Amino acid sequence: MSIPEGILARTKALADGINNGDSAAVASSYTADAAALPPGAPRMDGREAIKAFWQGAIDMGLTDVAIDAVEVEILGDVATDVGTISARLGDAELTGENTS
Repeated sequence: MSIPEGILARTKALADGINNGDSAAVASSYTADAAALPPGAPRMDGREAIKAFWQGAIDMGLTDVAIDAVEVEILGDVATDVGTISARLGDAELTGENTS
């Protein structure tokens, strides 16, 4: 599997985990030393903190998550992806950009 394919697979696993209400699956799509930087919230370091964050979002009703990669860039041993995300939170539809 190429690096871009691996990134896309992790992104799909993250969305699938949220949509299935499985925060452990969501957290496993991150590396062990990952940090999540949710807007308006403190930095989350490590899988357990990330799992707790996503469990809170799932408990609040986050569903119908779709993440579409627009661009994957590899710079040496670092890779980034930029794309769009859409989801529902209760009756509200959420859309925006995604970078990781």
